[in-house]
Amino acid sequence: MTQTTPPPGTLKAAQDVGRDWIEAAYFAEAEPAAEMQWATIILPFLQVEATGIDLSVTMDLAAGRGRNAAKLLPMAGRLHIVDIHASNVALCRARFGEDPRIAYAANDGCSLPVPDATLSFLFCFDAMVHFDSDVVRAYLAEARRALRPGGHAFLHHSNDMSLAGGDFRRHPHWRNTMSLALMRHYAAKEGLLVVRQQPLDWAHDGSDIDGLTLLRAP
Repeated sequence: MTQTTPPPGTLKAAQDVGRDWIEAAYFAEAEPAAEMQWATIILPFLQVEATGIDLSVTMDLAAGRGRNAAKLLPMAGRLHIVDIHASNVALCRARFGEDPRIAYAANDGCSLPVPDATLSFLFCFDAMVHFDSDVVRAYLAEARRALRPGGHAFLHHSNDMSLAGGDFRRHPHWRNTMSLALMRHYAAKEGLLVVRQQPLDWAHDGSDIDGLTLLRAP
C-alpha cells in the first residue's frame, strides 16, 4: 500500500476545520482537563493490558499543543506528534524538545505522514469530533495502511447526526456529522476491525454527542 491522495473536496473539508485551531484559546482552557479525561475516559475505555494495545510506536494525531502527547510519551517507545498546523507542531517541539523518541510532522489534515505498517497505536482525542465524515473515512484508510498488523487505533469522534448536510459550527459544541454506526460502517469498508465502542456524554446533558471507538488492523 502507498499513502493515499485524498480528493480535493476532502482536503478542502479538512482545511476548513483546521483553520479554527491555529491560535485557539481552547488549548489553554483544555490543558487542565487532561488529567481527569485520562483517568475517567481514556484509560478506562482503552483497558490497555486487556486489549493488548502496543504503544511502542504511537502517533498523537491532531496533537494541538501537546496535552495528550504529554500523557502518551511516558508510555510510548516512539511518539509521532502530528498536527495540520506547523505552528502547533513547533509549539510541541518547544514543549518537549529534541527528545530522540519523538518525531514531529505537520500533515495535510487527511493523511498520516509515516510509511506503511509503521504504527502500533494511533491516538486521536478531542479533535476528530469536528472532522467532516469524508475526512474521518480518509483517516481510516490511512490507518489501515499505516498500522502494523494487529495495531490499534483509538478515535474520539462525533456521535451526532443532527446537522447532516449543514455547517458544524452551528452545533453548540461544533460536532460534525458522524455516528458510532457510521464509524463501524466506514471501518468495515476500509478493512479495520471494531474492538469496542461506547457513546460519550461530553456535554453532560445525557445527549451522548460523542463516541469512542477502538479499531484493530487485521
